[in-house]
Amino acid sequence: MTGTSDPVDVLADHLEGTDPDSRARVLAFGKHLSQGVASRGYAHMAQLAAQGYVTHILTTNWDPLVEEALYRALPARDIKVLIRGEVTDDRIAESLITGAQRISVIKLHGDLAAGIFMLRPSETRDFSEALTTQLGVLLDGHCIMIGQSARDVDTLSILLKHRRGSLYQVRPDVDDSEIVGLLGRSGAKRIAGTVTSVLAPKQVVNIGEFDHFFTQLNLMLQQRAISESLPVLAQVERAILDKERSGLGYINYTAITEQVERFTTKVLRTEPDLIFFINDPDAPGGLELRRRMIDSLERVGSPIYDMEIKGEKSRSDRRAVHSARPALPPEEIGTVVILDAITFSGNTLSLARAKAQEWFPNAQIKTGVLVVSQSLLDRAKDENREAPVFYETITDRFEIFFPWGVTQLTADFDRRFIGADATNIRRVKVSRRPWGAIEILADEEISSVRLLTIEARDKLSFQRHLCRDELFVALDDNIGLDLCAANLDRETDQYDPRIKSIVLEKGDYILIPRGIWHRTKASMDRVRLLEVAFGIYDQAEDLERLWDDYDRAGNSGAE
Repeated sequence: MTGTSDPVDVLADHLEGTDPDSRARVLAFGKHLSQGVASRGYAHMAQLAAQGYVTHILTTNWDPLVEEALYRALPARDIKVLIRGEVTDDRIAESLITGAQRISVIKLHGDLAAGIFMLRPSETRDFSEALTTQLGVLLDGHCIMIGQSARDVDTLSILLKHRRGSLYQVRPDVDDSEIVGLLGRSGAKRIAGTVTSVLAPKQVVNIGEFDHFFTQLNLMLQQRAISESLPVLAQVERAILDKERSGLGYINYTAITEQVERFTTKVLRTEPDLIFFINDPDAPGGLELRRRMIDSLERVGSPIYDMEIKGEKSRSDRRAVHSARPALPPEEIGTVVILDAITFSGNTLSLARAKAQEWFPNAQIKTGVLVVSQSLLDRAKDENREAPVFYETITDRFEIFFPWGVTQLTADFDRRFIGADATNIRRVKVSRRPWGAIEILADEEISSVRLLTIEARDKLSFQRHLCRDELFVALDDNIGLDLCAANLDRETDQYDPRIKSIVLEKGDYILIPRGIWHRTKASMDRVRLLEVAFGIYDQAEDLERLWDDYDRAGNSGAE
């Protein structure tokens, strides 16, 4: 390319255009068989495709590196791979017309895995009429050629005939060939030579080289995108700085006194005709809140009742209201206020709200909590669901410590984190287990990351997986680990001498390959364990339990 502009910068202008047609429609390259491992350039190329900068890839490569890189960046349903010779030219043309996928890969010279290799001119030319037409439409847009000598006669002729878009040629295989001259006369812009790195001004890179080209192009586009997303990043910054507030995990005696005073004022402003406090036998927060508020509320003269809500076998099992209806004339009750110390999912308040509405059908029902989960507020906003009418503070934890003890969630919820743009929301799913909690930080088929919190003296089931290995990273001291590589059966005693036990200290790494029986457990204190799994993450099916303290042996891993 000529001129003073950075050639990658000029190309980025095209890719970043607001008009969809200004984006690169075709990326063509060929270096028949590489080293067999996708280099970093492939990863940057795949990210460009995932973000819509590239819509089609024509390749003369036999190797699967393009597909492998794309599958790491995009769901398989968004990728279409068509191998010429395996499918007909007309089938490829039809796929180009429909364009249902976000990215299409067309392998013009065959494929290594398919055992199809096209090299002779008779194999690389003579496209069908339908394919010639559709490639003409495709190549009429903005195209990038990477390391491609363009000796495929049919492809070259189509390329030279359809040149209303821009053509960029990166690292041509033959610098002074007649083909390069033809492409130059057709308006192709060559990208070659050295430039200053986008992020490292003291570093000079050769943008004619595959990895450097895609790396610099992608970095430049991401840099521009981040510049445009500064308002969103400012929101993220505020959320991080607010972490002390939204990440509340503990309220001491002084804080609870101050918060209850402010909360009581909010309750009195509703001018309630009837007040209910949630009475959960396993979580006394509602009754503790009542004890601290009762003196102020009794001066108002409104009737005050407890509403008992509990599960059948456990706190989360079939929860229901077990209190009787207060003996009050329904026509005299205009406003009912339901109060609790904390809500994570909103399920308990929903049960209470529904029962209060049943008892007093003409009353206005208002709910209030001292602490509300950020997850509930997010869901209420996104799904148009009910949230507490008033609250005092927010937490994004799955549990909170009050002066009277700990209260934990009874249903799954998501912790949400905003990324570099408003649509890039990362979620951490939090689920309760009898022994503690699981926080799913990443959940993919190739690998997954979970944070396990094991309560003091509790333990997981003695289990194994058949489809995934697990890397354990101890985040606390004194984490017990039982393990056995033998093929144990249901008749095996828990004290079988083949079962070995060790204690993990903070910072220890242990890999548990698939097939090894194992169980982690806490000692006198609660502990945290980071679990990174490699393989198919199938929590429901890929979990075999031999023993379990909570009667889940033989049940699905989802329990």
